Amino acid sequence: MLTLSVADKFFLPRMTSIFVCRLTLAKYYKTTYEDKRIMEYDEDAAHAKRAQLLDSAALGPVGRMLSEQARNQLVDAFAKVTPPEEPEIMMELITISSLYKSPKASSRKPGNVILNWKKLLEIIPDVSLASLGASTLPVPPQVAVVLAGLYIWNKVWRGAVDEFSDEEAVTILALWEHKNSQNKISEQEGFVKTNVLRGHYGLPALTQNQYASAVDRLVSLRCIELKDGIIWLREWVQKKYS
Repeated sequence: MLTLSVADKFFLPRMTSIFVCRLTLAKYYKTTYEDKRIMEYDEDAAHAKRAQLLDSAALGPVGRMLSEQARNQLVDAFAKVTPPEEPEIMMELITISSLYKSPKASSRKPGNVILNWKKLLEIIPDVSLASLGASTLPVPPQVAVVLAGLYIWNKVWRGAVDEFSDEEAVTILALWEHKNSQNKISEQEGFVKTNVLRGHYGLPALTQNQYASAVDRLVSLRCIELKDGIIWLREWVQKKYS
């Protein structure tokens, strides 16, 4: 015959009550696992980060002339924002053994901003003054899009705010248009293609020194890498935020 101590008589009914209560809760969540992790995402943080990208697109004299709708379309094409993950909510089925376990802790996971030049440049053929919501611009509409992209890239990737011109914008646009399957192009071919594209847009040709300065600027932005006369174009970057 099993004899219960005074302590057993006191604690056992309460432990049984806790077990039944948590078992009922587990059935409600349709789980038979000991732990159920429910992920929570901070959508407000993601919206705030996207608002920052829109503000970055409006930096510079050209960006300020773009309509809000145009900047939204630009950010949609160029950036992907994922929200941070809040600490996990634990739905735990309590057993007698789990009463003695240490509590499980989890931390907030940062969100990500992914910028992709290839996706941004895919919208270039459809860009016009009307689509940008502007009646006039100091540069062609296609160049305006790339300029806005440079401001966003610089702010997200380097955390900096600098001025950019059509020299950097047309250069990176020409490099992307004429790269090979490995995202590479020779520095000299890039010079020729950049001036061809500038002529197409009615912009004055760059001197060799001006082109070299534009390339150096893009290297400092880490949009491209230059080694042994070969330019490699970085397609995308990912930056964490919280």
